[in-house]
Amino acid sequence: LERTHLPEIVSTPPHAPAGRTGFYGLGWNVSYDDQGRLRLSHSGAFALGTNTNVSMLPGEQLGIVVLTNGAPVGLADSVALDFFDTAQYGKPTADWLSLAAQIYQQGEEAGRSPTDYTKPPGDAADAQPDDTYTGTYDNDFYGPLTVTAAKNGELTMSLGPEPTTFRLTHFDGDTFSFETVGENATGLSGVTFNGASNGAKAGKVTVEAFDENGLGTFTRP
Repeated sequence: LERTHLPEIVSTPPHAPAGRTGFYGLGWNVSYDDQGRLRLSHSGAFALGTNTNVSMLPGEQLGIVVLTNGAPVGLADSVALDFFDTAQYGKPTADWLSLAAQIYQQGEEAGRSPTDYTKPPGDAADAQPDDTYTGTYDNDFYGPLTVTAAKNGELTMSLGPEPTTFRLTHFDGDTFSFETVGENATGLSGVTFNGASNGAKAGKVTVEAFDENGLGTFTRP
């Protein structure tokens, strides 16, 4: 278990010369407090309605687990921070709830698409025939993505090890949308096919939700 308490990568670079670096270990957020003590922590279940936090100071044999049945608004994290402040100083040293809520709100807004896919443009172009888009596209990072046309004329895409299937809703021209799922769901996101013209099948498809680091384009073999 001691091996899991060691930093493996930098997760939060310092924001100032005297700032403190945050690390990620093998399953733990690994950091060091103002007294140089090891602190292990993790939050989770952000979009599943059961936001949680676990924080520990192994050297002090002190820890807390906070479980909630609500979406992340900073509550679980602020309870843990209040707990450690109270243990060391006798009372909280900051309004942790407001600070944590701001961080979660900023993260939620940053992850959402700038495009409102619930409102297609008034002059939206029609989609091309389904077989323009159907088929399997490859991606070295995410694996294969398969687009299928159902009998009712609905397009779906499937990817992942299970795989997971998503319904594609037409938005404009060769762009569709789908509803993201899971702990880090960010609402509707775009799926754009490229290279389809003059009866040719689309050669590529870019999934916006997976393209934050430029890795979200899948290519037809």
